[in-house]
Amino acid sequence: MSSQANLSISCVELNTIDYSVLKVATGLLEKMSVQVDLLAQGDTSGNVLVVDVDSEPGKQFYQQFNPSRAHTLLLLSSDALNDNRNLILRKPMRVQTLKDVLYDIHLDNAPKKKAEPEVKADVNAPVKKFDPQNVLFFLLLKAMEEKQVLQIFCHPYSPLFVHAEQGIVATSSSRDVLRKITHSLTDIKSTKLSASDFEVLAKGQLIMPLKNLLWSAALYGSQGQIIPLHSLDVPVRLKAWPNLSRLDFDPEHMKIASLMAAQAMSLKQLAERTKLPLATVIGFYNAVFIMGLVLINPNKSSTQHASTPVEPEKMGLFSKIAQRLKLATQ
Repeated sequence: MSSQANLSISCVELNTIDYSVLKVATGLLEKMSVQVDLLAQGDTSGNVLVVDVDSEPGKQFYQQFNPSRAHTLLLLSSDALNDNRNLILRKPMRVQTLKDVLYDIHLDNAPKKKAEPEVKADVNAPVKKFDPQNVLFFLLLKAMEEKQVLQIFCHPYSPLFVHAEQGIVATSSSRDVLRKITHSLTDIKSTKLSASDFEVLAKGQLIMPLKNLLWSAALYGSQGQIIPLHSLDVPVRLKAWPNLSRLDFDPEHMKIASLMAAQAMSLKQLAERTKLPLATVIGFYNAVFIMGLVLINPNKSSTQHASTPVEPEKMGLFSKIAQRLKLATQ
């Protein structure tokens, strides 16, 4: 690998067409001043490994691959894959989508600069009349509950293609754009698709777990609305910490999680104790509930459920982080 390269890319069992698409995408990256070293076929020493899992050798490489922080796996497949750990692109690849994915990987691997404070929406600012059909989180929640297949228009961004039964979302948007979609009150519209429509439209798109998008949409786009039939007054407790190393969050969410893990209390009480807006607490509750991490009214649950401890390893790790941030609750 060149000492100046930002990305070194290994190709594992790529066919001629996919390799050509990759070469064009890396050429576009170099025009963006990203130094790329595209290694020869068979050289798997790159920090990014692009693997065609539709081929038998590629599938074997993927199954035997030992995950490492030093490597990023980008899987290419014509079919849906059940893999929440690695990036997945549906074949045939699109040059622009592949370029965006590789650029995201470059940004993740680049030395971190001091981030400028993010400008957040004013929680007290007036918003449109609440309509769940026009709010991304509630639209995705309904899709998940009813196993719908949808195309969601997020003007001015690229659409999202949702296959709830498979639990996946296809998109050409980069992670930065997805953050903009979930963090802002984007104009949302949707239309139902057939499963065959989804298969066609998902070709060449980045595939991600539906729950990951639901998490961010809940956290930042719930608009202060709790999931239907849930209550602000019923005690709740966190039964396990979310995997915050792989999910979007802010320090204030760590503060809420610390309290929710320590004892059962209502969302109104959580807002009072944390001195955070109730809308922020509701957004976090919606997110952890979707992930299956909440005990509702645990004192009335069975003895087995009521005594379920927070997972010790995760709790210990994130409690220490919370204490360092001076967010741990007495």
